[in-house]
Amino acid sequence: MAKTLDGVIVKSVGGIFRVKAKGKTYRCFSRGILKRGEDKLYVGDNVLLKEDKGTFYIADVYPRRNLLIRPYVANVDAIAIVVAPVPKCDWVMVDKLLLSGEVHGIPVVLICNKCDLDDDNYAYAKRVYGELAKIYRVSAETGEGVDDLERELNGVVCLAGQSAVGKSSLLNRLADMRQETGGLSKIDRGRNTTRHIELFEVNDHLSVMDTCGFSLLEPEDVEDRELSLYYPDMVALGRCKYTLCTHTTEPDCVVKQAVEQGRLDRGRYERYVEIAKELTERRKNEYD
Repeated sequence: MAKTLDGVIVKSVGGIFRVKAKGKTYRCFSRGILKRGEDKLYVGDNVLLKEDKGTFYIADVYPRRNLLIRPYVANVDAIAIVVAPVPKCDWVMVDKLLLSGEVHGIPVVLICNKCDLDDDNYAYAKRVYGELAKIYRVSAETGEGVDDLERELNGVVCLAGQSAVGKSSLLNRLADMRQETGGLSKIDRGRNTTRHIELFEVNDHLSVMDTCGFSLLEPEDVEDRELSLYYPDMVALGRCKYTLCTHTTEPDCVVKQAVEQGRLDRGRYERYVEIAKELTERRKNEYD
């Protein structure tokens, strides 16, 4: 009878998978349908390995708890959004990642890196997102706050954020590694040095997914009229005059009133409107 092992995919490059099982890492290929369609394999997938002529291949993938896109990662316990003063923070991307967490029921933490350079992001994040996510103030450069981060994070955590915000540098601190890190281009967009997704074991209670940096993220598959339901800070404001209020053009809207009264951050609201317009345009295009 062929030997079998349960493992987790920790790296995938060019159809070759690295699978960790019982303390060892195996270089594996998949077979048949697992290479196509919905059964495509991703980092974080729990899989069944079978032995054939002295080598192991991926024979099956177990049901996922969740699956994120851009980046494609499976079975995530938390999304850790990393921001920094340089490159300038893309708060629209932060809101979209928070939206993704709400849609999939995945907790989100916000890590304000490079605090040795500037604390403005941390102050803004605490004010606007303090009730929505745990906020951390760290410096991968000096190590400030990293020990607290390592103690408090648990499970499989996906690092996400723009290029050059310090995700790889932070992982180097957490896992005591020496990954390549990138600087900034002349226009401060950042050079992406992480070219694939990889899962690293930090300690006995924490594994971290290092993902390719990105500056663009498509909204989740959410109807435009349902968008506000995934904004807990808006839901907490109460009911508007109209049951299906989109909080954009309708009168007697409690969300717009809260913005004018300073109870909801104007920037957060304006980014909501921007995302809502994207969803509306996408819906129109689907029916054209």
